[in-house]
Amino acid sequence: MAHAGRPTRLLCIVPISTTRMTDDLRRAYGSPSPSSSPSSSPGLEISFLDGRGLAECPPCIENAAQAEQSTRAMLPRVIAHIAAHEPPDGVLVCCFSDHPLVHALRELFGAGTGICTGTGTGTVGFGVVPFVTGIFHAALREATEAGGRFGIVTTSRAWGPPLTASVADLGFGGASAGVAPTGLGPLELESLERHVVVDRIVACARPLIDDGATSIILGCAGMTALEGDILRALPPGIRTVDGVRAGIDLLSRLVGETKATLETGAVSRTEDVKMKSICAVQSTEVTSNSEQVLC
Repeated sequence: MAHAGRPTRLLCIVPISTTRMTDDLRRAYGSPSPSSSPSSSPGLEISFLDGRGLAECPPCIENAAQAEQSTRAMLPRVIAHIAAHEPPDGVLVCCFSDHPLVHALRELFGAGTGICTGTGTGTVGFGVVPFVTGIFHAALREATEAGGRFGIVTTSRAWGPPLTASVADLGFGGASAGVAPTGLGPLELESLERHVVVDRIVACARPLIDDGATSIILGCAGMTALEGDILRALPPGIRTVDGVRAGIDLLSRLVGETKATLETGAVSRTEDVKMKSICAVQSTEVTSNSEQVLC
């Protein structure tokens, strides 16, 4: 739970067994964050947890069945990790889908079921995590807050229909210019030549831009390391949305607002104690005059 006076602590979960994506995200966003990152903050600590060593955790997620598989594999690890550490202020699931792990963690921690965040008082015996979101949800929110329409460039073709359906189900269909699969697997984002991957992503983005998209959402956490090259290759005025950055920024903002509320409450309680003390003194002083002051 958020505490005023200490850094904001976020846990980023990469629900696959391969480690390179985690390493890339740690380099981009791990504590301390690079000063060039919009998510940089001296009061922000980001840790990462993935499925390395878990036999049942898939090496990548290319369809809904693998997302379910990764949830079953990762949930016990997440519970054990948080039980062994001070609970984070927020959890970000780094898979670009309406991932079932997001919903499982919200239910587990009492974090609500809102589109991007929730607050609650649920516990699992070791604390409360007030905010849980996924990079998919955070990216949709950032893209629509910026105004205009957005398009999603994702990985395998199998993701086209479920992502399109999820965008509509979550209420963002009216702002969507569509979903464009690259046909590349998540692991190919790392194994192929960088320029080949960037060119494919940009080529898939162009029809979305022609259909009115002013924001291109990068539909895989594995695209984070490529964002700079992609942005430079897109037409002027087109922005990119990295779901990992969007999620970190969103959670940081929500935790910050919670801390501010707690600090305001602490000040109010302090003033209340002071007032009661003053009233007690006044009551003592006027008792001899048969008067009474009530607070």
